[in-house]
Order: sequence, then structure tokens, then C-alpha cells
Amino acid sequence: MEYYLDEYEFELPNNTELERSIEVLLEHSKNKSRFRKDPFITAVGGTDCSDYTGKSIRRSKFAHKTFSETLFINSAAAGSTFSNCNFNKCKFINANFQECTFTNSIIQKNINNNAIAHCNFDRSLFSDEFRLFDIEFQHSVFRQTAFIDGTIQDVTFFSSTLQDTIFSNIILNGVRFNDLNIDYSIFENVHMDNVILPFSQICFTFGLLTYLMSTQDNVCITSAQKNNGTISKDEFLSLLPNFETYYLGTSDFFPLTNIYLSQGRYNEAQKALLSGILLATTNCDFRQIKYLCKLIYTYSVFSFHQRKRIYDYINEHISFNDMNPSLLYNYTTYKNEISSYLLTNNRSGIVTSEIDIVTNIFPYESKKLGILLSVLEEIIEQNKSQNGEHSIICRHNSAEEIIVTIQDIYQSLYLTIPVIYSALIGIFILEDKWNKYLSNKLNRKNANELKNIELERARVALEREKLALKKEQADFEAWQLKQNKNEQKIRTEILRRNISENDIEISSISHITYGDIPSNINKNISQYSYTKKS
Repeated sequence: MEYYLDEYEFELPNNTELERSIEVLLEHSKNKSRFRKDPFITAVGGTDCSDYTGKSIRRSKFAHKTFSETLFINSAAAGSTFSNCNFNKCKFINANFQECTFTNSIIQKNINNNAIAHCNFDRSLFSDEFRLFDIEFQHSVFRQTAFIDGTIQDVTFFSSTLQDTIFSNIILNGVRFNDLNIDYSIFENVHMDNVILPFSQICFTFGLLTYLMSTQDNVCITSAQKNNGTISKDEFLSLLPNFETYYLGTSDFFPLTNIYLSQGRYNEAQKALLSGILLATTNCDFRQIKYLCKLIYTYSVFSFHQRKRIYDYINEHISFNDMNPSLLYNYTTYKNEISSYLLTNNRSGIVTSEIDIVTNIFPYESKKLGILLSVLEEIIEQNKSQNGEHSIICRHNSAEEIIVTIQDIYQSLYLTIPVIYSALIGIFILEDKWNKYLSNKLNRKNANELKNIELERARVALEREKLALKKEQADFEAWQLKQNKNEQKIRTEILRRNISENDIEISSISHITYGDIPSNINKNISQYSYTKKS
């Protein structure tokens, strides 16, 4: 049975019914502003000087709005979106901004007696040329928060938590990371000037240690030994042998592996990683396993087959029979992340396509299922690059549903996806563009060859026979390219016939493509769907 979500609509209550329900609910609620007819604000433009003390603006949307000295005290703003907004001298105290989005927005002038204190920005996103300027954050939390494509300037994070936070394509000027937790945070493509980093946290981050080894930025590290409270990055790096000895002696394998990886000592890094996974598996420390696996994903130290063996090793050494409820909870919490880090292609330039295929094949029809899987495997392997990886999952519903995940460079997916559609349902979604591409390629090749031939003939008459041979070779290559196209069509037609002759029907097929995709990606490669008409 197929479901079409747009066909399901509720009949809304009238105003009288709604107002009566609100009246009844407010009789039981201490917060008399909790239940309103319009609980979610949508506002565009203008200046907001409101007092949101103790109020909820959760899941609201603001755009091109200036918040001037607005009060966010004990306010609930979780899930809200702020686009092109400017927060100027606002008061943030004990406010909840979890899972908010700040796009191309500015927060500024929150220092001295107006620091942002005891606020929660967990899992929020700051992106698209955002600016945090002239701010002191006190006792605030930023777990799994992402700062992407923006500037953080003259900002102090004091006694705050930035665990699992992402800093990507960020300019950091005059930033103080003092007395805080940045464990397992990611630093990629960052530029720092006049930045102070926490001494004991660096080896517990992703990318910060390698950044310090290569950068010429003006950055220093906290130190209780110095009168000014800091040491240079070179002084810090000279202490790495002591860090190595300490982490090795205390069996703290995450920072130890981080040191080895940053120094290019990959054999020792592999040993440390496996030792850490062995210890964490023995202790059922699934959180630590996750972060060690994230190191494996971040640094391409292991091949796919090695990563798969590590994944199998983890599962083999977990005693599921002895799991109490708390261990089972921890296992289910981290399992998906562990498998994702180990089984997902971690090479650069990789694009992911997820293809969903609904068939008429039932679980007992193993021959038909085998034929379909063989066809899919042949198509994928035919155009696979050396960095490509893929998986095929069969879901046993009333009929088999096939989930194909291909991770490869875009050029390979550009060839693979149309052939899958062509072989399974007889639709070649890029036929016109493919013909145009081949035609242009042949024309360019012949034009270049002819141009070279004319130049060479005019320059050296004695090499006419040699040039004629080159032209003949160019014509042969053009013919060969055309033959390859014909062979591709023939192979696809054979696969298509194999599908149809074995009574394999595809009732629907769809896909999405995401990841490191080019800006000019063809929309049919990005996303396409087909449903067989009844």
C-alpha cells in the first residue's frame, strides 16, 4: 500500500474551539504564556527591543531583524531560525538556544556586565558569514555546535563546554579558549590571530595538533609556568614526547594516536588505535570506541577491508548476553555512529548516491533476486573508480526492496546511475546529455588533431607521412570511442533483457546524491524518481 502524505489533512478546529482549549489548558499551567493561538513567531525586518524574560519563542523564524538590547533571560528559543539578523547589546542569561540556526547573522557587544551567561547552544548552527564580535561567554554550553564559514573576533569562552564542536572555514581573531572543554572538537581550515588555546585539550581534538605543526598564525597555549600565562606553539610542540610518554603510560590511546597521526607515524598510530579499541571493547566503553573510530574516519589510515575487520572485531568481542540495561542503552546510542565511521568511505572528493529500488521479487524467489543483484553489481563495477565503495541491502517487506549505496567520485556516478535506470526500467535519464557529451568530446578531439596537423604540415613538409599517420590514429580513437558507446549500449540492453526475461519488475526506483558534488551537477544525477503506473 502506497502512502501519499499530501492526501492526509486534518480538519482544523474553529477559533471558538481553539480558544476554549487554551483556556482549559492554562488553568493547569503555571506559565500563563505557554499556550497561545500563535505560539511560533514569524517576523521579517524591523527592530525588536522586546523583553522575552521567561517567555517561549521556540521554533520561531526571524529574518533581517535587528534585536537591540533585547532581553533573553530564562527564555526558551530552541529550534528557532535567525537569518540575516543582528543581535546588538542583547542580554542573554540562562537562555535556551538549542538546535537553533544563525545564518549570516551577527551577535555583538556582550562583555563586562553584559556577558552571555549560562546559556545553551547545543547542536546549533552558525553559518554563512556569521560574526561573533566582542563577546564573553560564561558557563555556556556548545555541545555538537557547528561554526561554519564565519568570523569569531574578540571573543572569550570562559568556563564553557565546546565538546564535539565543529570549527570549519573560520577566522578566529583575538579569541580566548580559557578553562573550558574542547574535547573531540573539529578544527578544519581555520585561521587564527592572537588566539589562546587550552594546554591540556589540544591532543583531544581533531585537526588542531596538525594545524599547530604547520601554521604560521599567531597562536599560543595556556601555561601556568609562565608569568604571562602562555607559551608559544613551538614550546608546546616540544613537549609532545612528554605527552606521548604520559598517554602511553596511562593507556589513554585517543590522544596518543592523535600524536602519532600528526607526526606521520602511521604504523604506531595503527597499533595505538587497535590497542585503544581492544581496551574500550573489553570495558564496553562504546563512547570511547566511537571517538577512536572517528579518528580512523578522519585520517585515511586503514583500507575499507581493514575497517570492516575492525568493525567485526568490535562486535565479536562484545558479550551481548551479559549486557545490562545501561550497557545496552550505551551500545544502541553509539552503534550507528561507530558503523558509520568504519563503513563509510572517508576519502576526499567522494559523493554518495542512495538508490531505492522496489521490486516484485518475494523472499522465496532467490533466483530472481540473484539475477537482480548480479545486474546491479556488474553495472557498479563497470564504472567504479579505484576509490569507490558500495553496499547493497535487501529489505524483506511484502516484496524485496533494494537499497544501493554508492560512494565514489562524481564522474563515476555520472556514468553508473543512468545505466542502472536504463537496465532496470528502460529509461536512460541522461540520453541527450550523454550523446552531446560524446559528440563534443569527439569534435574537440578531431578539431585539435586537425589543427595540430595543419600546423605541422605548414612547419615541416617532410613529416607529412608521420602526420597522416597521427590523423589516422586520431580517427581510429574517435571510431573506438564510438564503438565503446555502442558496446555500452549493447551491454546495457543485455542486462535489461536479463531483467525483463526473468519477469523482474521494478515498481519504483528513486535516488538522491549528496556530498562533495560539483556546483553544476545535473539535476537528474542529484535526484530522480520513477514510479510505474498501475
